[in-house]
Amino acid sequence: MSIMRRSPVLVLTGLLAGLLITGCTAGDLETEKQPQPAPAGPVPSAVAEPVSGTYTGTQTIELGEPPEDATHIGAELKCLSAGTLTLTDGFEVICQASPGTTTAKSSYELQPGQHSVTITATKPDTQYEAKFVYENGPSIR
Repeated sequence: MSIMRRSPVLVLTGLLAGLLITGCTAGDLETEKQPQPAPAGPVPSAVAEPVSGTYTGTQTIELGEPPEDATHIGAELKCLSAGTLTLTDGFEVICQASPGTTTAKSSYELQPGQHSVTITATKPDTQYEAKFVYENGPSIR
């Protein structure tokens, strides 16, 4: 019966490789278990059902009467074609040529008597999805 001796260098290399692979895998798993960071400050909350749709060109979107506790309007725009969109408060979104590559979120102060939002498009054929909701909370930009 012959006994085969392994070189100490090969044994050490194999052990080190095993430890590195195990360490990387364990590190990856630990990252997944980390809790998500909390928002840096107060987050607005919806106080009404959202109004949403797909639009082309300049549009005025009726939101209905704001609830008593509404302080802001939350907006989300997703570009479907190229162009520039500007909200009532001056918030501007530049849409790239590739559909769906630009999505913008904003929240701005509700003005007394306001119950609609106007989106001004620089090109009449600019298409976009829009979602608006009355909120209670801080402005987000």
